Amino acid sequence: MKIKVTILSDATFAAILVLLTFFAVKQDLLFAKTPQPVQDSSNVTATTLVEEFHNLLIKSMKMGDKSTCSERFHFLSPFIEKGFDFALISRIVLGRRHWKQMDEKTREKFIEAFTKMTVATYARRFDSYSGQRFETVGSKPDQRGHYIVDAVLIKKDGDRIDFRYICKKVNGTWKIVSVSAKGVNDLSVKRADYNSFLKKHSIQELIEKLIEKAGLCLGKNKSNTK
Repeated sequence: MKIKVTILSDATFAAILVLLTFFAVKQDLLFAKTPQPVQDSSNVTATTLVEEFHNLLIKSMKMGDKSTCSERFHFLSPFIEKGFDFALISRIVLGRRHWKQMDEKTREKFIEAFTKMTVATYARRFDSYSGQRFETVGSKPDQRGHYIVDAVLIKKDGDRIDFRYICKKVNGTWKIVSVSAKGVNDLSVKRADYNSFLKKHSIQELIEKLIEKAGLCLGKNKSNTK
């Protein structure tokens, strides 16, 4: 009897890995500490958080070539550091096993490096304006009392990019814990990448890599704008 062996391509394997990681991320979000009960007005508050973030991204784009990536970083940083729950996000992107193996000091270093890398990523990507605008298309609570906010980025040519935010209350304040664009969850992609990296490297090397990525934006030269 002949046995047929199927060899998956790298792209197919990567897609399966991201899909499996997506379900792991959903489980971590599902079993996160239960937030405070949602009141009717909380819908407005969670939605307002996302809309304020979008307004800042539009302003960042309008800063465009007149600004460096570093300048946009410092413009966006105060809101993003306050508006995202980076403690929870960091735990999710690393996974429970890696998180439990880290001492408190290493966790703090990772959260700081991941936060800076995230801000730098937004500063690099939202760097030019050509008539784009964000629109909120809906919001609703999920089974755990989080709020899901759906929005769309509409380009001048009419092309649309769908965004989905999951917001969670932390000490009475709404924070963003997950962002998806075009149906792709950013936490799932990062978790797959980081877990793959950590198979051959240490957590300290990962932290250094995140700091290096942030540094590409924080350089003083105009060439680091993109």
